[in-house]
Amino acid sequence: MARAVSKSILGKTVRGLRLKAGFTQAELSQRAGIFRTHLARIEGGSANPTLTAIVAIARGLNVDPEKLFDHCQAPDSGTP
Repeated sequence: MARAVSKSILGKTVRGLRLKAGFTQAELSQRAGIFRTHLARIEGGSANPTLTAIVAIARGLNVDPEKLFDHCQAPDSGTP
């Protein structure tokens, strides 16, 4: 069965990588080409980012996109 990606864990991972890189939300959003408010919603776990946004954020952080998913596997919900 497919496993769901937790938006809140993805957001915490993005925030942690951003802070580790020394970027503000404004700096990373500019590097990634997305709105700062959208980045804030992703980091807060309330936005469901597109693949395009995920790749843009990864590029802005100079990491491979899969790095954003290192800790994102949520428990299987039992639904396909």
